[in-house]
Amino acid sequence: MANPTAQACPKCGSPQLRWMTLRKGRIPVDVLQCQSCGIAVAEEDWMPPLPALNVGRCWNCGERRDFGNCVNCGLSKEEDIQVHDELRFMIDPNATHLEAARTASRMGRRLLALKLATAASAMNENGQGEVARALRIWLLSAIGEPEFAQEDAQGWVESTQDPSALAFASYGQQLQASGSPGGAADMYEKSLRKNPKQHNIRARRAQLLLELRRGGQALDETLRVFGMEGLDDATIQIASAVAEKLCNDFEVQLRDDEIARLLEQAGEFVERSPVLLGHRARLAALSGDVSSAKRDLKAARKLDPELEIYERVERAMKPARSSWWRW
Repeated sequence: MANPTAQACPKCGSPQLRWMTLRKGRIPVDVLQCQSCGIAVAEEDWMPPLPALNVGRCWNCGERRDFGNCVNCGLSKEEDIQVHDELRFMIDPNATHLEAARTASRMGRRLLALKLATAASAMNENGQGEVARALRIWLLSAIGEPEFAQEDAQGWVESTQDPSALAFASYGQQLQASGSPGGAADMYEKSLRKNPKQHNIRARRAQLLLELRRGGQALDETLRVFGMEGLDDATIQIASAVAEKLCNDFEVQLRDDEIARLLEQAGEFVERSPVLLGHRARLAALSGDVSSAKRDLKAARKLDPELEIYERVERAMKPARSSWWRW
């Protein structure tokens, strides 16, 4: 292992070094890589704790303990605690295991972050064990272990008498990532029953319902998202994409009334989407409000110069623009 605290590349002298977690065969490795010449300045091949997190398991590798020692790596409970304290000190001796895990993840040292999140979850450090477990599951997926991530999320839900909103949401995210939209939508629904204010989860559920051809439910969920306060950009992007697809489908189905209802509920978020602006312009043109149609069409083209809907907007404006009679 090369020096993990190197400030410059020993080959080209570049200070542009960045941590990332790569796969060497089937093994995840944290690598400090030079962004200029591409060489690995440092490597950290920590043992990944892949198996589902169960009581009494070794934090270091995830295997069971017999007679106080891990059957795989041989660490005792005391040695396990010491190892993870040492890992925490590497990031920040004043941080908790969860805080250190988050810092390591932001740095790109996701394998190290996984180990720290595992310890934080097993310890239920500061009562944040569930938050740490959700991070652990996400990190398992991020380092290229989606099957273990889903197994851990499933085990969390199935082994808990009354699973939390976070547990259901974590399992739903893994099911969505694995291509199981029906199961993911069900988990998101259970999560939302526990905590209805999860904006992003509701938007994701709308996305899945649309994929499952349950357009009416997708519309209801999307409208609920648009009616919430404090939406982040990622949630707005998901909800807007669902709204765009719904509007396109409604136009084909000649259901302009549903488009109008959606656009009214979407409010200010229409201004962020060239597709939604295009639909609003088309409806305005059909109703004879050419001024509003032109305004929305101009705003849409600033966001995206070329969309098919623009031609339909222009066709809808032509009769009012070229004729002096009004029937």
